[in-house]
Amino acid sequence: MNSPQRTPTEPASPLPRHVSRDSVVLDYGLLAQWRLSPYALGFFGIGLPLFIWAAALAVSGWLLAIYLMVFLINWTVFMIMKNQSAKRMTATPTPDPALRYTLIRERRLRQGAAGALWTLTLLMISLSVSLSGQGQHNEFMLMICGGAAVGVIFFCAPVLLFLLILGPIAVAGPIFAMYHLHPGGELSQFMTGGMALTLAMGFVLNRHMQEHYLLQHGQLEAASERESARAEAHALNDAKMALMETLSREVQTGLTGIEQNLLQGLTHLSRAPAPRQYVDAALNEVGHLQSILVTTLDNDTAAAGQIEIDVRPLDIDLLAQRMIGQFAPLAHSKGLSLSYNTSSLPEGTLPGLKGAALGDEHRVEQILAHLLSNALLYTQQGRVELKLLLLPEGFLRLEVVDSGPGLSPGELEQAFTPHARILRTSSGQSGAGLGLSLSRSLSALMGGRTGAESTLDVGSKFWLDLPYDSGAVPPPRPVDSDDAPRAAHDHSLRVLLISNDSLRSALLRDSLEHLGHKCLTSTSRERALTLAKKAPIDACLISTGTLDVLEDADHRGTLERFLNSLRQTQEDARLTIVALLPDGQQAEALHDLGVTSLLMPLNREALSRALAQAPSLA
Repeated sequence: MNSPQRTPTEPASPLPRHVSRDSVVLDYGLLAQWRLSPYALGFFGIGLPLFIWAAALAVSGWLLAIYLMVFLINWTVFMIMKNQSAKRMTATPTPDPALRYTLIRERRLRQGAAGALWTLTLLMISLSVSLSGQGQHNEFMLMICGGAAVGVIFFCAPVLLFLLILGPIAVAGPIFAMYHLHPGGELSQFMTGGMALTLAMGFVLNRHMQEHYLLQHGQLEAASERESARAEAHALNDAKMALMETLSREVQTGLTGIEQNLLQGLTHLSRAPAPRQYVDAALNEVGHLQSILVTTLDNDTAAAGQIEIDVRPLDIDLLAQRMIGQFAPLAHSKGLSLSYNTSSLPEGTLPGLKGAALGDEHRVEQILAHLLSNALLYTQQGRVELKLLLLPEGFLRLEVVDSGPGLSPGELEQAFTPHARILRTSSGQSGAGLGLSLSRSLSALMGGRTGAESTLDVGSKFWLDLPYDSGAVPPPRPVDSDDAPRAAHDHSLRVLLISNDSLRSALLRDSLEHLGHKCLTSTSRERALTLAKKAPIDACLISTGTLDVLEDADHRGTLERFLNSLRQTQEDARLTIVALLPDGQQAEALHDLGVTSLLMPLNREALSRALAQAPSLA
């Protein structure tokens, strides 16, 4: 007696919010009735043999044949309507509101017509049995019709309209026929009471199902609203990230232009301290703003869960030494002691630990840079120390200890809150207040953790714990990186500067000395070879404008012989060579010759990173 609305496993999608309560109840009632169709088929299949047996005893053969013919017609019409409804629902699985109303009306009409067809058939059979005469078999036949009426009430119960109209008609046939056979008899009264009770139970069931319909509809509405809110939040977050990336890119471009103009102007200044001080201050501020932009964008990306992490075994000892070398000039400029301490590790585990810490090398460096820069920034005198410790719970700890002003427990908690800055210690210092928050997010993404302890007026220690796998194999080091490095506290380099421009030479010498390095100056390659033979050097900085056309085999061979001769002047032949280029056209060819390229105008931070790969710091 039902036509399909949608597949049995497909949940009903919520109707629009302005749809009335009656429409919601009708929509769900029709669906519930559709889901009862297999049970209706089973009910008919079980009752049909009993009906045929009783009808064969109670009525004539030709009347039984008429009954079976009517059953065949009813099932044919039912299946046609069911298939048509199924095709319509499949063609429009998610209809718009207007079409949704049309479908509800069509389903109500189809399912109501199918129910009416079976109800009228039951009425016709009951009346024909009562008119065929009295007898025990006729009474039994009417009892079967009464059972069929109970089935009609049950299958109409999900829809109140069908229950109100078809239910009374279905029970009227057997009751009227029974009273016609036995007026005032006990069997007639028994059937009447049973039918009345069945109708009452049908109304109770309908009321319960209506509450269930509304509850289910409310749950689907809530789920739909949550999904919409989640999708809107996701879209808003994507839009926010896109805006942040756009702003970061545009501001970075502007700051880079300002930086290049300042550097270009710096080449035309004399070595008088006053104007150079102003330009240096402007360059430092540009670099600081660039760092804030990168940190802010990374923090938002990490908070959105969109940051990419590449976890693999790390050579923590080499990474730590590299970070110490990178921050040594800043410590030197502030008169602080910056040291690297591995004494807490088991004896004999360095330079290569047995096993390896697991993490993303770039992100570990980023976290350590935040911890070291904060320690050096807020420590006015004393020391900053980077320590390695193996923890028993399977972590390797990189701990940054300083002798700074220290923090109270409340201030320590505030330090890890995004955009929260501690006024007592950060007064006069600019920043976004995101470094520690970002560090905690990045460490969690790598399976590690970040924490801190601090004592007022004594100092602080901040740490990064990385998962440690004793069976992991760290990446191979350079062939000769196991040679004894220079003492950790001495990070100045001896740099040979080759420049044929006096102003640029003065600028570069000033930058190198500002970074804490010692500088030897030469205006030609021949003079450079002479100086390199007389004194040990760690790095060579070439700034002679456009180099030879390296596409020419002769020019390339000349440069290659010079570089080889320069390297051979040093006993270990480990020499970092950096070339300043007006453009990037020769960068790839120089890379093949073992030369690091930097574009002009020079960025002091880029120069510091390039020289950090020198043997004395590597």
